[in-house]
Amino acid sequence: MIRFFLGLALLAAAGLGGRLGAEVNQIQVNHAYVRGLAEKLAAAPYQPRPADLPAFLREMSYDDYQRIQFRHDSAPWRSEGRPFSVEFFHPGSLYSKPVKINEFSGSYMQRFPFVRTFFDYADLKLGGRLPSSLEYAGFRLLCHLNDPSRWDEIVSFLGASYFRGLARGQRYGLSARGLALNAGGPGTEEFPDFVEFWLGKPEPDAKSITFHGLLDSPSVAGAYTFVLTPGDETVMEVQSTLFFRKRVENVGLAPLTSMFWFGENSASRYGDFRGEVHDSDGLLIAPEPEIRLWRPLSNPSAMRTTDFSAAAITGFGLLQRDRDFRSYEDTEAHYEKRPGVWIEPVGTWPAGKVRLLEIPSGNEYADNIVASWMPLTPPEPGKPFEFSYRLHWTNADAIGGPQGWVESTRQTVQVERPRRTKFVIDFDAIGLKAIPASANVTAETNLPPEVAVLDQRVFRNDTDGSWRLALLLDAPKANGPLELRARLLLEGKPITETWVNPWQP
Repeated sequence: MIRFFLGLALLAAAGLGGRLGAEVNQIQVNHAYVRGLAEKLAAAPYQPRPADLPAFLREMSYDDYQRIQFRHDSAPWRSEGRPFSVEFFHPGSLYSKPVKINEFSGSYMQRFPFVRTFFDYADLKLGGRLPSSLEYAGFRLLCHLNDPSRWDEIVSFLGASYFRGLARGQRYGLSARGLALNAGGPGTEEFPDFVEFWLGKPEPDAKSITFHGLLDSPSVAGAYTFVLTPGDETVMEVQSTLFFRKRVENVGLAPLTSMFWFGENSASRYGDFRGEVHDSDGLLIAPEPEIRLWRPLSNPSAMRTTDFSAAAITGFGLLQRDRDFRSYEDTEAHYEKRPGVWIEPVGTWPAGKVRLLEIPSGNEYADNIVASWMPLTPPEPGKPFEFSYRLHWTNADAIGGPQGWVESTRQTVQVERPRRTKFVIDFDAIGLKAIPASANVTAETNLPPEVAVLDQRVFRNDTDGSWRLALLLDAPKANGPLELRARLLLEGKPITETWVNPWQP
C-alpha cells in the first residue's frame, strides 16, 4: 500500500491527482481478473474502440510522428530506483487506436492518464491543441540490459497485437503477435488489438516484470498474461485465454512476423550493394524432441504457403543465423544483431501444424514472413480456449536436436538448362568439426519423383571444419514447386537437422 500511495503522490504533484484519484480501484489484478473481462466482452457484439483523435493527429506524416519523443526523465518508476521503467507511445499517424494503460500493485490498480508533458514535441506546436481525452498508443519497458548506467528497451507493444523484444546486444527485428486470424487468406486478414494493459509495479530487487493485456476484435476477445525476464536470452512466459465470438477457420497461435528481402540463397539482390537484407533467414521446427527441420526463407514471386505437420510440437521459431557483419555490410540497420525468436509450448497444445507464409516484397520496409501454429480444429465459439508458451529472444543458432545445423544455402541455375540446378548446403557446429574427412559421412535425401540427381557429394570443408552437401538436380518434367529434403548421417545415424527447401524448376 505504501508503494501505491507514493506513486499517487508523485502524479498528484504533476497536477494529475484529482483525475487519477477517480480511477483508483482496490482490485487484485491477475489473469483471472482479465479473463473475466474478456469473457464478458466476447459475450456482447463487438464494439470498435473510438479513436477520438483530431484530424491533425490522424493525418500526421510518419516522419512528423517520429519526431514526438518521450521525455526519458518522466518515465514512471525510474526515479524510485526500480529495476524496470515504462515509457509510452503518443497516438497519431499509423497508431490512432486508443490503448488504456494501468498500473497494479498488491490489491490496487490505478490508471496511467495521458500526460502531454511526458513528451517532447520538437517544433510541431501541438501542446495547446491536444484534447484532454487522449489515451496512449502503446508502451515500452526498459531496464539496465547492456550497461548498468543506461536504460535499454527490452520490449515494446505498439499497433494491433504486435510486440517486439530484445536480449543483450540485440537490435529490434522481427515481431511477435498476440494472435493471427486468417493470415494468408482466403478472405481478409483480421488484426486483433490489445485495447488495455495492466503493468505490475516491480519490486526493487525484481528480475522479472509481470503485465496483462486485454485483446479484442470482431471475432475474438482474450486475456494475456506476460512474465518478462531480460538477459543474454530474454524469456517471456505467455498465458492466454481466448473467447471466440464466431468460428474462425484460420487461427494462428503464437505468430511471428519478420522480413526477408534477399539472402545468400536468392537469385537477385535487386541492384542493392549489400549481400543480404533480412531480419530472419530461416524457420526452425521441432516436430519431435530429437528432430529439427530447417527451412531457409525466401522472397517468392507469388505468395507461398507451406505447412509442416507435427503430432505434438516441441517448438518452432524464426532465427537469424548469419551473425557476420560482412554478410550485410549495413552500418545503420546492423541485421547481424537482429534477434531470433523460439516458441516453446507449455502444456498441451491442440493438434495442428506450423504454417509459414511468404509474401513477395520489393523492399526491406514491409514484413513479408509469417509463422504460427494453426490448430487442425478451430476453437469453438463461446468456450474458453487456453494455451501457454515461452518466447525466447535469442542469438542461438540451434535449439536442441542433432549437433549439426544448416549454416547456409546457395543455389546455381544453369542458364542453358534452367531446370537444372546445383544446391550447396553447408552444415556447421562445433561437434561436426571433430569429424575427420575420412569418416563415413553420407547424405540422406528425400526428393520428389520428378527430380533426378545428376551428382551428389558430401565432404569436409578444411577451411573451417564444416561439412558441405552439393546436389546437382534436374527436373525436366516438373510442373510446379517441389520440396527437397536432405540431412547428413555418420555411420548411418543422423548428425544434422533436416534441410527443407522449396524449388521451382
